[in-house]
Amino acid sequence: MNRCSECEINTKQRACPLCHQLLSTTDLPKEERAYPAYDQKRFKVKDRLAKFAVFGGILASIICLLVNIIVMPRFLWVFYVAVAVFYLLVSLNHTILSPSHLGGKIIAQVVSLTILLLVIDAMTGSLQWSVDYVMPLIILAGIVLICMLIIKVRMKWTGYISFLLMMIGLGYLPLILYFTGVSHVLWPAVSAASLGTVSFILMLLIANESFMTQLMRRFHL
Repeated sequence: MNRCSECEINTKQRACPLCHQLLSTTDLPKEERAYPAYDQKRFKVKDRLAKFAVFGGILASIICLLVNIIVMPRFLWVFYVAVAVFYLLVSLNHTILSPSHLGGKIIAQVVSLTILLLVIDAMTGSLQWSVDYVMPLIILAGIVLICMLIIKVRMKWTGYISFLLMMIGLGYLPLILYFTGVSHVLWPAVSAASLGTVSFILMLLIANESFMTQLMRRFHL
């Protein structure tokens, strides 16, 4: 008779019928263990930590807002705190604690870090170094990381297609900002867009049939 300490029930089965956690794996050959044990305690700790982080971040932002209004109302430095808290929450809850896809974590880091630096740059009175250099270079780094992951995983590369397409799309954003007059330095924007284009062309050349199949699935063509 096996006992599940989490659900506090006894059962003759090797897995708990309620939480499906394996109760006795030492006697099972590795190939017969269809599912890994589900660590509920670890999940609960992560869930509580994530909720505590959100609560702490919101509380810290509110306190800083009140202090800012009372002490220095003409300069809203609270935006520095708020955007930093936002980035830290994304990094902790999504990048570190979340079991999300690694490609999604890279996208989240690229977007959140870009927003952080855009706000910091805007608070100084202008949008210069963030849109001229930081945004395109961060996007370029994101494309490189996802391409490296595709090369590394090989057999599972199709799981990164959607994220690669998102990064390629973001790669053209700095170029659009340049032609609309928001940014003023061309080479970082051209570098990000060029790398995205080259990555797309290489995927077509190296894995033409598989890549086109994944594209049609993603866009329901």
